Amino acid sequence: MRFTTIIKWLVAVLFVAAVVWFSQRIVYSGEQKVVFGNVPSPLPSDAGIVLGEEQPETKTLHAKAGVVVNADTGKVLYAENAFEELPMASITKLMSSMVALDNKIDLRKVVTIPPDDYTIGGNLRIVAGRETVMVKDLFYASITGSANNAALTIAKLTNLTAEDFVAAMNRKSVELKLESLHFQEASGLSPQNTGSAYDIAQMAGYAFSHYPLILDAASQKQYEIITQNTKRQHLIKNPDGLFESSFGQFAASKTGYLDEALYCLVLAKKTPGGMIVAVTLGNPSKEDSENETMQLLQKGERMFIGANH
Repeated sequence: MRFTTIIKWLVAVLFVAAVVWFSQRIVYSGEQKVVFGNVPSPLPSDAGIVLGEEQPETKTLHAKAGVVVNADTGKVLYAENAFEELPMASITKLMSSMVALDNKIDLRKVVTIPPDDYTIGGNLRIVAGRETVMVKDLFYASITGSANNAALTIAKLTNLTAEDFVAAMNRKSVELKLESLHFQEASGLSPQNTGSAYDIAQMAGYAFSHYPLILDAASQKQYEIITQNTKRQHLIKNPDGLFESSFGQFAASKTGYLDEALYCLVLAKKTPGGMIVAVTLGNPSKEDSENETMQLLQKGERMFIGANH
């Protein structure tokens, strides 16, 4: 009799488990989770995510993450793995530039780059400690040409210690409610400068909308610097190849690359309804980084225009 009762209980338990499984079955495909049934979305409820036919159920980008947002409202027009925290490389310079401008750096001041600010990666090639340039030239070298030594020198010109400057970057992230952003240094050389594609797009949109100098520097195909004392000419070229192939199809761009981060890119464009920003992170190929980000920008613009007609 006891054995029969145990069998009945086991059958009942298995039946209940089967009902629960079928009512809330979940299918996984790559890094994307597709949920069937009435299950809450894991994405932030206030992000304005557009779900439906345009939202991929499987990974379609070579990049690890991609997103397009309306920078004025924060509404997401298209997203793929947009909330995973990833290294952002030199896109970091958008935040360090905002903090430098917040601290009222004197753009007309004439300075030199200290020897210890020459680092690996891209640098403005002037003679350390001897040739002089205007701070404004360093600013454009940092954003337009992504020069690491220029960014580090600018941070020092705020008279903040390196630690205090980074603290100000992280504090501004909190003020802007970009909670996934975390910074370890000012140039983008640290793989610990991380954030989600969504928050990076919001950061870029804010920088371009509220800091005209950042927008102008990020819109330049190239920028000429002439040293103040030796009168040597330096032509700073934007590393984004889209300035050659797709000039005029976007308003601003910021590139990034590290071995740990791979190729990262921000593109922004003004539309009658506001600025849209596309971001891709972690692309193994520079060509794919440029092509995919441009495709996302164009896709977002079509969706944005369609939603407003």
